Amino acid sequence: MIAGALMRRSLSGSAHILSWCCNDDISFRAISVLMANQIRALHDIKDLDMRIAANGDWFYQGSKIERPALVRLFSTVLRVEPDGRFFLQTPVERGEVIVEKTPFIAILMTVEGSGADQTLRFETNVGDSVVADPAHPLSFTLDPETNEPFPVLDVRDGLTARLNRAVFYQLVDLAVEDPESGGLRVWSGGTAFSLAGLDP
Repeated sequence: MIAGALMRRSLSGSAHILSWCCNDDISFRAISVLMANQIRALHDIKDLDMRIAANGDWFYQGSKIERPALVRLFSTVLRVEPDGRFFLQTPVERGEVIVEKTPFIAILMTVEGSGADQTLRFETNVGDSVVADPAHPLSFTLDPETNEPFPVLDVRDGLTARLNRAVFYQLVDLAVEDPESGGLRVWSGGTAFSLAGLDP
């Protein structure tokens, strides 16, 4: 019944699906059904007013989205364009999202094995679980605004997660010297990821 009501509202063009998700007291199942079954041509929302802060918090029209399940749902329809812009995209519409740093934050890291056989698995603030490997590389640079370390994991489809401070320090403790360059590197998924980008 709820999904049907939302469908009628969608067809009438009276409001945006993405806005309802933030404002209406509806079930996540209903939202998911709606997103999966819309077939209209893609429409650009000009006034979505959504932002992902540097610390990973999501905001809609200036107010923090407090429900973790809703943030996780939105994260599943987040897309990044080749020009670096981010959008929440359903089958019928999309709205641009301002991302201050990275869309996700890596908040936990677990380690299996050691040396070249080591595996690093990261958990994000939106529920992704990702092993660093050639398909999900780690990169290390300095933040141009603060000159502080900016460690990033490629999570999926070009969407990245910044390692929080605790996870980064845990990773640095696992770094080993590269015998060829003398710099530091960390192993995961059969790949050695260089930390040379952290050099000033």
